[in-house]
Amino acid sequence: MDNLCPHCGWPDAEPYQVISRRLTRDSTQLSWVRCACGSLQMRQQPRGGEVSVLTRGRPTSDMSNLGNGHSELPSH
Repeated sequence: MDNLCPHCGWPDAEPYQVISRRLTRDSTQLSWVRCACGSLQMRQQPRGGEVSVLTRGRPTSDMSNLGNGHSELPSH
């Protein structure tokens, strides 16, 4: 995975914060991750396969409301 977030340019291959991970019956991993800009992504990774972003939200307007202790975007 070598894509960048269209909102802030953060590499999709480096999730900023993992919110949730679940394994499905067929061993596909579904995960919700947050980008550095605050947008949420739902990702899918089939067993032994590549990660793909299924859906991506918009950035949050205020990162300090996320409860992660970061009031500004990290330098990358």
